[in-house]
Amino acid sequence: MGIVIRQSIKSTVWAYVGVALGTITTLWLYPKFLTPTELGLTTGVLLSLASILAQIAMLGTGNSSFYFVAHFNNHKSQPKFFGYLIKLALIGLGLVSIIYICFKPLFIQWYSAKSALFLDYYWLVIPFTICMVFYNLTEAYTRSQKDIVFTNFTREVMLRVFNIAALLLFAFHIIPFNLFVWLFALSYGFIFLLLVINNRNKSFWQINFKSNFDDIISKGEIFKYGFFNVLAGGAWTIANSIDSLMLAGYSLSDAGVYRLAFFICSVVQMPQRTITQILLPLLGEHWKENNLQKIGELYKKSSLQLVIASGFLVMLLFINIDTFLGQLPTAYHAAKWVVVLMCFSKLIDMATSINGEIIQTSKFYKFNLYLIVALLFFTIVANYFLIPIYGLIGAAIATTLTNVFFNVVKYLYVYFKFNMQPFTRETALVLTLTIIIGSICFFIPLIKIWWLDIAIRTFVASVLFVLSLTTLKISPEINQLISKGWKKFY
Repeated sequence: MGIVIRQSIKSTVWAYVGVALGTITTLWLYPKFLTPTELGLTTGVLLSLASILAQIAMLGTGNSSFYFVAHFNNHKSQPKFFGYLIKLALIGLGLVSIIYICFKPLFIQWYSAKSALFLDYYWLVIPFTICMVFYNLTEAYTRSQKDIVFTNFTREVMLRVFNIAALLLFAFHIIPFNLFVWLFALSYGFIFLLLVINNRNKSFWQINFKSNFDDIISKGEIFKYGFFNVLAGGAWTIANSIDSLMLAGYSLSDAGVYRLAFFICSVVQMPQRTITQILLPLLGEHWKENNLQKIGELYKKSSLQLVIASGFLVMLLFINIDTFLGQLPTAYHAAKWVVVLMCFSKLIDMATSINGEIIQTSKFYKFNLYLIVALLFFTIVANYFLIPIYGLIGAAIATTLTNVFFNVVKYLYVYFKFNMQPFTRETALVLTLTIIIGSICFFIPLIKIWWLDIAIRTFVASVLFVLSLTTLKISPEINQLISKGWKKFY
């Protein structure tokens, strides 16, 4: 876990700079300068659609980077492997563009009645998808080389900086709304260029489109693995985006409020993204050596760290949610219960840790496909019945139910297939502490100055949480980090 701790510290710094920027954007700039309908268009429909198409277009190349990297590291055929991944992604882009063009009548039928604004930007989804594919593949390949710090900087910080700049240009009437939407869609192209510039002098950044490396691993095996992963990844992305897209068909405004809640809750999963990005190549190496003991250790340790991080963040959201939303226009206040439901599902996802990544990098990776297809079906059915009745709360209930189901099944599969499970006595202890400390802070008397109220609740919760962790010695790694930080401070 040494490399995990070192890189995760640096990455987490940028991640939480991104959290600060994201908080400013999400809780102030977007609601102040965009109506719920405009927010629903940009983040609820355009971003969701581009994410789905990009996931499919990549043809599993992102996951292939991690799965096969151990075969090519420091080998003369590594540039050919990267070139082959690029060719697959280009083929995928061509296929999804044709499919999207052919499906235009269905989109017109679904959105024309209540969300016709999207149809004005229908074709913008294609360049949005292209930018996202190029960035995601470059990011995945860079991460597979255990180089994650700058990729976190581009995604968590520079992407938000670019979007903030575009939003301010619109807010001060320097550019019209349609140009803001274009800049929003091309933001991934901007961070792609930054990542390419950063990688240009690195040893792994070489491309050769002559795909003759069958002496190491056959292209057929890479394609087969990528095929199953694109089906699984595509279904997973659809399952995570279909709620916004289906909700937007009934109301772009509701979709905007829903996406606001989604952004707020995304803070909870930031530690998981950082740790997962670091652990994926390590899991690939351990599977290659068939070292189940090491995988089991990563499973338990990562779960505990994620429960600590997610429990703390969910607690902060719960004790501050009313004050947060109280500063927004009234149209956004309905996001409260969506946040509560989605945070619950994300906490379960974090607690079950890297179960999906363990399956994904094992020889049983096909199981992910079967499970995610079932999840997709369940998600569509749940949203189909719940959204017309309960609106955006119905979408949140559907998302929570599907995430709980999905994680329980993955947990059981890893447990019975590999005899691994992530939970320890410390897991229950952390959750208990979180509930107790959250309850204490929830009953702190309300202060009329909103930022002071948030600051006091957050400070009290943070002090109690850190003191509890260090006193009970729940996590040796965290105790060591706190101890080192204390010594350096003094």
